[in-house]
Amino acid sequence: MAEKMHPAWDEVVDDRDEEEGGIVIVEERDGPPRRRWVRYVMPVMVEADPDTDQITLVVTLPEEVRDDRDDMGNFCVYDETFVRRRMDYYPVDQPELHAWNVAQPRWSSRFRVGGPDNWPELSRWEEGFDLTEADDVYAEVNPYADPR
Repeated sequence: MAEKMHPAWDEVVDDRDEEEGGIVIVEERDGPPRRRWVRYVMPVMVEADPDTDQITLVVTLPEEVRDDRDDMGNFCVYDETFVRRRMDYYPVDQPELHAWNVAQPRWSSRFRVGGPDNWPELSRWEEGFDLTEADDVYAEVNPYADPR
């Protein structure tokens, strides 16, 4: 079996063997993958007071959320370990495509107000991830990491 490697943070990975040109990074397991993360972009408005040079307010605009894509136009979908997966690789079982379809934001009105109806309420949204452990793993392959 090929040596397991960690991909770069923006590298799309599949589970193909090295003979097929892919990178093996996850252990095989029975059954379908458990979770997929679909990345979205949401504008944030920041109010600045020019007299005091202070930020006075930050407002998110969930009604303008849209799916995030890489520079090639591919959607950004990650597995449960935050490894980026391609959406077109699995011919039969497509967990990435399925997750992308499920996660699509939907509003009950044509006037988008607040968060999508099929997402948790805004008060339950988290502000960010603590990816300290992932940062340590990817520091080995990240060309922008601190070279300490």
